[in-house]
Amino acid sequence: MLAGIVLLVLLLLLFLGSLDIITRHGKTMKIPAVLGQNIDQARKTLESQGFEVQIQDSIYNDTLPPLQVIKQFPEPDNLVKVNRTVYLTINRAIAPEIEMPNLLSMTFRNAEMVLARYGLKLGDTVFRPDFARNSVLDQQFKGASIKPGTRIQQGSAITLVLGNGVGIEFVVPD
Repeated sequence: MLAGIVLLVLLLLLFLGSLDIITRHGKTMKIPAVLGQNIDQARKTLESQGFEVQIQDSIYNDTLPPLQVIKQFPEPDNLVKVNRTVYLTINRAIAPEIEMPNLLSMTFRNAEMVLARYGLKLGDTVFRPDFARNSVLDQQFKGASIKPGTRIQQGSAITLVLGNGVGIEFVVPD
């Protein structure tokens, strides 16, 4: 019985002593900043320092270059253990397609907010005689009317035809 207890204590001490080796306790590295870099360049930088790289997500922002690193986790300059996986969020190369929202009969301000929410840009505004001032009468893409629900690339410029508040004038007989 005494031999069993001694063996159990030795195994426990051996296990606890080897935990530092197994978990690489005290061996940390500083994560380099790769924000703003191209994905290929960021991957080379991280892998050359012993990190694994995984693309976690991709979003679309038309003001940033395609395949640029937008976010990284863990954050730059954090101390992490060797062989840690770094998760990157990149900018898409191709804009995703969305369904065109229905802007007809909305006010200009509401239409602007809906366009921004869908990731569309306000192109030009054209005024047409109508009694409803700043009410959206038509939505156009590349000079042609576009129906709600039509697939369109995010970031596209939409022209809004608005009412000017004057209405249509016609001659009234005396």
